Amino acid sequence: MIGGAILLAAGTAQAHYLWAERDGSGPARAYFGEWSEDVREKKEMYGKYVGAPRAIAPDGKELTVTSGDTHLDIAATAPGDVRVTGRFVTDKGTAILYQAKAGRTDTEAKLDLELVPTAAGSNTFVLLLKGKPLAKAEVKVFGPPKWEKPFRTDDAGRVTVQTPWSGQYVAEVAHIEKTSGTWDGKPFEQIRHVATITFTGAP
Repeated sequence: MIGGAILLAAGTAQAHYLWAERDGSGPARAYFGEWSEDVREKKEMYGKYVGAPRAIAPDGKELTVTSGDTHLDIAATAPGDVRVTGRFVTDKGTAILYQAKAGRTDTEAKLDLELVPTAAGSNTFVLLLKGKPLAKAEVKVFGPPKWEKPFRTDDAGRVTVQTPWSGQYVAEVAHIEKTSGTWDGKPFEQIRHVATITFTGAP
């Protein structure tokens, strides 16, 4: 039973991701689960995986984060992109760093792994890992009506995604960084970065 619980925990951590949503310049929310499957885990589940949650305002300042039943509430007030992070270390020594961004206005990265638009509102992005372009990486795009399509960055880390319908889109990308360290007293041998960007698209 213990082994099964460990496998379940590892599977959840690997399959799920964190994404953020925001309407206009009001407060934001971050969810843990799978947008395309309408899975939004409740506090007793996301609280296990989204550890040490932090939110960043458009100006780079930290925002207050509080836990709701099915989401994290982020006290954002200024217009612009809002970013949220959380982390988890598996029993197999993999650290997972969840990174989410709502909006595609800012053309500078503030997260370790981030899809950055080449211009505000653009469908062309550069995938940056700690400020450097990440080539040949798969980018999964989810959109209405629960449509999904994979894209891939080029040699310069650039990718242009399609938005065939009007509505909300979520792009997800993951990357393994071979580095060791300790988070929250737990050692790890590698970091699995899982990053998303949520935005409103149109044909």
